[in-house]
Amino acid sequence: MSYRDRTNLIEKLQEARRSDLSDAMDPGLGPAAQGDYMTRAARAQTAIDDLSEHTNVPDSEISDALFVPPKHLSPEERVVLIKQLEHAKTLDDQIYHDHLGGWDPILTEDCTVQDKRVDRVVRDLEAERPVSWSQIDQAMWVPNENAW
Repeated sequence: MSYRDRTNLIEKLQEARRSDLSDAMDPGLGPAAQGDYMTRAARAQTAIDDLSEHTNVPDSEISDALFVPPKHLSPEERVVLIKQLEHAKTLDDQIYHDHLGGWDPILTEDCTVQDKRVDRVVRDLEAERPVSWSQIDQAMWVPNENAW
């Protein structure tokens, strides 16, 4: 990555961090949502620090740090998010079924936990109950069968 590209990326991360911090101070948000924005601001700062010190920072860290969650979801956004969660659950279910022989009990347990997380988050989203972005992030995670 060139110096100019890195500098531009750091500026974008700083803007995401400022936006997260500003959203965290919104008195109309509950403590969980405010905490989510503070956590995201910290992720942006970590990415800024990493880019300042290293040239090789994972794209996943950068994209995660650049994401500034909306304060409120429209009904259409909620439907899209539920579909993304259901897709993650489908991937999780496939991994679970592929490893049903029990040769990897940790992976099997991870899949079981993820199944319950997705169900809980989807149920809350469908009922229009507040869900933190941390809970959504956790539910989106798909166990990696190659990590073990």
